Amino acid sequence: MESSLDWKLVASYAVTIAFDVLMPVAVVLWVRRRLGASWKVVGWGAAAFAVSQLLTRVPLVQVAQYFLRDALKASPTFMWTWVVVLSLTAGLFEETARLWVFHKPLKDFRRWRDAVGFGAGHGGLESALLVGGLAALGLVNVIVLSGMDPSTLPLKPEQVAQVTEAKATIAQTAWWMPLLGAYERLGAMAVHIALSVVVLQRFIRGQVRWYWLAVGTHCVFNAMTVVVGKQVEGALGQRAGALAGEGMVTLGALLSLGIILYFRRDEARRDAAASP
Repeated sequence: MESSLDWKLVASYAVTIAFDVLMPVAVVLWVRRRLGASWKVVGWGAAAFAVSQLLTRVPLVQVAQYFLRDALKASPTFMWTWVVVLSLTAGLFEETARLWVFHKPLKDFRRWRDAVGFGAGHGGLESALLVGGLAALGLVNVIVLSGMDPSTLPLKPEQVAQVTEAKATIAQTAWWMPLLGAYERLGAMAVHIALSVVVLQRFIRGQVRWYWLAVGTHCVFNAMTVVVGKQVEGALGQRAGALAGEGMVTLGALLSLGIILYFRRDEARRDAAASP
């Protein structure tokens, strides 16, 4: 069977993987050089993501989705409820990790620059390891499945149908769509930094509401990105849905930049007021 490999799609995946890995490295180095953030805060940011997601929430979600797979396919209502659950747990797990780290290991690192460094480490590990890894898996699937003839494989009929469906999905994927994942990482990095700055206010201002604000913001951002993307996809198709989802990411990134800059100015005002 002649290979139907789309080399532009392969190149797009390769660029995305490189960006997912190198972008956070560049951000961390910039934060270190320009802001003077410690490697300690960057490292704890990465560790917080590893513990709150890779080692706990992600495995639990995978197990739950396996047992709920039939219900998720059969009931749109249950599926949307699951989206809310996923968004809420993401906020609770990640923001609680940020809260604990600033409460204990980083109790002596509670400046604005420390929150920025923490967020860069947190979002950086997500981008390089989790998202970059998934993009690499996607590239492998494209290469392997594009040259595969399901009818020649020693598989059960339902397995052949799954492979055929996967090939059809790849064939319908525009070459530029993986690049949206790279673009999304920029927005996600800004969101992670902003949420770290917000959680830090729990200790600077002594009010627990800042932690809950971060949890709620995280939940709403995740849920709206998925819901808007899925709704537009159902109405206008896969490509429009993907672009709509990235539109929500752009909005979240712009709001996050505003939050980051606001609290930088706020810290400068407090420092000035404290000076003799």
